[in-house]
Amino acid sequence: MSSPGDSQIMNYVVRMVVPLRREFGRQLDVTQFLHDRRYAREVLAEALGSQDPRLRAYAEYVQGRMHGARIATPSPLPVAAPGLAAAGGVPGVVAESVVPPSAPAVPSTDSLSEEELRARVMKKYTGGLR
Repeated sequence: MSSPGDSQIMNYVVRMVVPLRREFGRQLDVTQFLHDRRYAREVLAEALGSQDPRLRAYAEYVQGRMHGARIATPSPLPVAAPGLAAAGGVPGVVAESVVPPSAPAVPSTDSLSEEELRARVMKKYTGGLR
């Protein structure tokens, strides 16, 4: 349990404990889940068959990350078929391309002297006092 992905998986597994107990009466052992693949597959299969949408979402997340790529995430932007509008799927109408927002511009500190940089840092701490 050293990488941030491992802690995220454990976080979701812990979130699954109560819904599994409520719906199936199953006592989930988190330690065994994280170390025993057969037990984990069994629990995930049961959770994926749940009527609780949150439990199913947790199970899908854990299943995708448990034995696969830990840092891979699905693309947040939907890919529209060529010639279809993103809003309605109307043939012949081309949707505008969606451009993700760019990061805000950070002013360059290369031209500032050491004293000016130190003054900026100190202003951050003294300017916010009440």
